[in-house]
Amino acid sequence: MMAMTSLNYVEPPNSNLICCICHAPFTNPTTTRSCMHTFCRDCVVEAVRHSPHCPIDRSPLAMEDLAPANPIVKHLVDELIVECPLRTAGCPRTCQRQLLEGHMKDACQYVTVPCSEDGCCQMLLRKDRGKHADVCIHRTTECDGCGASVKYSDLTVHYSECSSKTATCSFCAAEILRSKLQDHVATCPEVVVPCPHAGNGCSWAGPRHELSEFHIPSCAYESLKGFFAIYGSRVSSHSAENTALKQRVQALEGIVHFMQREMQSFKTILGPWYHSEVQRTSRTGVPHVHVPEDSSLQGFVGPSLARTAAQRPPAPTPPDLFDIIDADQDTATPFFLPPEALFDSRIHTHSRTAGGLLDIQSHPGQRSLPLTPVAPLNLNTTLEGSLVGLRDSITGVAASVDSLTRRNDIALTNENMRINEELGSLKYAVHGIRLQLHRLMMDRNAQVTGRLGETGSATTGPVPIPVPAPPAQPVLHPPIMTPPPFIPAPGTKL
Repeated sequence: MMAMTSLNYVEPPNSNLICCICHAPFTNPTTTRSCMHTFCRDCVVEAVRHSPHCPIDRSPLAMEDLAPANPIVKHLVDELIVECPLRTAGCPRTCQRQLLEGHMKDACQYVTVPCSEDGCCQMLLRKDRGKHADVCIHRTTECDGCGASVKYSDLTVHYSECSSKTATCSFCAAEILRSKLQDHVATCPEVVVPCPHAGNGCSWAGPRHELSEFHIPSCAYESLKGFFAIYGSRVSSHSAENTALKQRVQALEGIVHFMQREMQSFKTILGPWYHSEVQRTSRTGVPHVHVPEDSSLQGFVGPSLARTAAQRPPAPTPPDLFDIIDADQDTATPFFLPPEALFDSRIHTHSRTAGGLLDIQSHPGQRSLPLTPVAPLNLNTTLEGSLVGLRDSITGVAASVDSLTRRNDIALTNENMRINEELGSLKYAVHGIRLQLHRLMMDRNAQVTGRLGETGSATTGPVPIPVPAPPAQPVLHPPIMTPPPFIPAPGTKL
């Protein structure tokens, strides 16, 4: 945006339209609400930032007190006649101030603008842009021969490649259009070409017109071209078959590695129940039955490869495969104790637990239960058989525990009945002792009270001077406790 303070006005503006800060006609006039003074917007904002007072009467002023001036003031300022800022360059234009920006943007011929051609960065006056377009090296022009549109700077290069111009063949020196030069070279009789059997070993190379006339009839490889065709097709088919077999082998290797990891996981899970092929053969005496190969592979492999594989001796098994799948190695052995130690520890634990239980709950009329030894796990059977045996053992243990619980309940019930009977008899005995003690204490109190009364009535003669009597002995009155109602327990004999 151009600076409005540097404009030249045709007539002197009204003094009421002059800003007292910049001494130029208002630009975006703004009025203060407190003192109603008008200034340029930028001028009054800058003044308030430095000092919060009105520049005219020095009254307090803040940014919130600023408001746009009356639209009439703005219209009066915008309608002032000004000269074009490029008048010194030759522009004689005068217009209203509000129209000056449009004049500078679109109409003024003395404004510097860039060239309109693509790639040209030269700056020139708007009035000279038409003249420059006729001499600009980046202008677009038309080829005289083919009519193509090219840049003036690329015209020389285009003429050397224009299809409408003629060119000389470098082999036969014929004059040919550039557009047909490539087709001519493909059929030119003077072009040096190799023998068609160069891939099979022929080293001849010469002009094209001598190939069919002189070389082909005398070429030693011409009579063998049928064999070469059959051989090439077989080599191609074998290459494709080998590629497919390599992919199949890679897939099978991946499956083998996966099965090895799965087998190792199964060995770890099964632990001592895993038996190798040698162990199963030595234990059962049944030799291993060889499983025939999958017949689906024979459809994938060609007949020639199948015959070759049948004649070839079997490949040795890689040693690292036995390292990975070691059937004799038992990884779960550390987690299991020997059968003898397991049997001894279980008997000891069982006897200690059962003995303690019987010592706590037994009474003179009850006999001890016999101890049952726990047999160790049979690792010579299958995992399923071991699990079935464990389930049967757990079922038996559950039944024994249930029976022992019922017996303990009966024993506890009998003990509770006997203890309740003894407590009842003790309560009656204590109650009788309390009654007897109460009767004795009442008799004792009666004797003490009667003896004091007889001594007072037998004394005669002058009345003696009263002497403070010693404190009387307290009379003991033992409490009479009412026995609680006796509620016999179930099965108590009264």
